[in-house]
Amino acid sequence: RENKKRPEVAASAGRIAAGDNEKREVFLVQIKPSVGRTAAVLFCVLAVLALAYLFFGHLFSPLLPFIISYAIAFSLQGVTNYFEKRFRVPRKLSAAVLVILVSGIFFLICALIVKRAYEELTVLAQSVKSFIDGLRDDPRLAGEWIERINDAVPFFDVREQLTDIWLNIDSRLQQLLGVLAEKLSGAVLPFLGGVITVLPNAFLAIFVIITASYYMTVDFGRINSFLLSLFPQKIRSHMKNAYFDAKRTVFRFLKAYGIILLITFAQLFAGFLLLDVKYAFLVAVLTALVDILPVLGTGTVLVPWSIWLFATGNYTKAAGLLVLYVVISVIRQVIEPKIVGKYIGLYPLATLFSMYLGLKLAGLAGLLLFPLAAMVIKGVAERKGAQGEAFSSNEKDTDAVSRSNGPPDGSG
Repeated sequence: RENKKRPEVAASAGRIAAGDNEKREVFLVQIKPSVGRTAAVLFCVLAVLALAYLFFGHLFSPLLPFIISYAIAFSLQGVTNYFEKRFRVPRKLSAAVLVILVSGIFFLICALIVKRAYEELTVLAQSVKSFIDGLRDDPRLAGEWIERINDAVPFFDVREQLTDIWLNIDSRLQQLLGVLAEKLSGAVLPFLGGVITVLPNAFLAIFVIITASYYMTVDFGRINSFLLSLFPQKIRSHMKNAYFDAKRTVFRFLKAYGIILLITFAQLFAGFLLLDVKYAFLVAVLTALVDILPVLGTGTVLVPWSIWLFATGNYTKAAGLLVLYVVISVIRQVIEPKIVGKYIGLYPLATLFSMYLGLKLAGLAGLLLFPLAAMVIKGVAERKGAQGEAFSSNEKDTDAVSRSNGPPDGSG
C-alpha cells in the first residue's frame, strides 16, 4: 500500500513544483517591464543632469548668442508666417524688417535706461552736494542730524565724534576724496582694460545675434529639420514631442511669472500708497521688475531704503517698508512653486527642486530652464506610460478574445 502511494505523492509534488515555477515565471514577466521602465527613467534623469552640467558649465557662454537668436526667431515665426500667407510678403523681407525692428526697440530701451540712470545719478550728486553745503553753513541743521544719528545708534553716544567731523568737515572731505582718488587710480587701468576687452566682444556678439536671428527666422523649419536629422530615426518622434512640450511649457511659464509679477506689483503699490510714498506707481513697477530676478529680489530696494529712513529718523515708514518686504517674500515663497507648478503641470515640490537645482548649477538661466527641462521629461515619461498602458490593454483584449472564441475544432 505504501509503495502504491509513493508515485501519487511524487506526482502531487511535481504538480506543486510546476505550479510554483509557473507563478514565478508570471511574477518575473510582470516585474521585468516595471524594473526596466524604472531603470530607463533613472538613466534619463542622470543623463539629463550630466548634459545640463556640461552644457551650462562649458558650452552655454559661447553658444549664448545663437540661443538668443533662436529664441528671437522662434518668437517671430507667427508674425512672419502671417505676413507671408496673408499679404504675400516675401519671407526674407519680413524677417529682415522684423529683426531690425526688434533690435531697434531693444537698443532704444537700453538707451532710455542709461539716460534715466544718468539723470537720476546727476540729481543724486546735486542733492548730496546741497546737503553737505547745508551742513557746513547751518549749525542748527547739523545739530539736528547729529541728534538723529545719535538716537539711531544704540548703546553708544556718538555726538562728540559727529561734532568733530562737522567742525572739520572740509578736511574730512578732502581726506575722503584723497582716499577715493587713490583707490580709483589703482582700479582705473584694470577697468579700462576690461572695457577695451569687453566692447569688441559685445559688438561682435550683437552682430552675430542680429545676423543669426535673420537667417534662423528665414529658415526656421529647415534648421529644425536639420537638427532632427542628427538623431536616429527612433529618437526623432520623441524629439518632436519634447519640442512641442517645451513650446507649450514656455508660454505657460511666461504666463505663470506674469501672474507672480502682477501679484507682487499689487502688493507693492498698495503698500506704497498706505505708506504715502511719492511716485508709488513708478517705484512699484521698478521694484516688481527687480523682484522677478531671484538673485536680487525686492530686498535689494526695500532693505537699503528702510535702513536709510531709519537712520534719518523716519521710523514709521522704515518699519512699514520692512514689514512690506517680509510679507512679499513670504507670499512669493508660498505662491511661486504652486503657480509655476500649476501652469507648467509640475508638482510644487518638483518645481521647487528643479528651480533650486537650476539656480545652484547654472544661476539665473538654470532657474528658468531647469523647470522647463523637468516639464519635458515629465511629458516624455507620461507619453511612455500611456503607450505602455495601451500595449497592456491591447494584450488583455487579445487574451479575452482568444478565451471567448474557445479552442479550435478538434482540440480537447
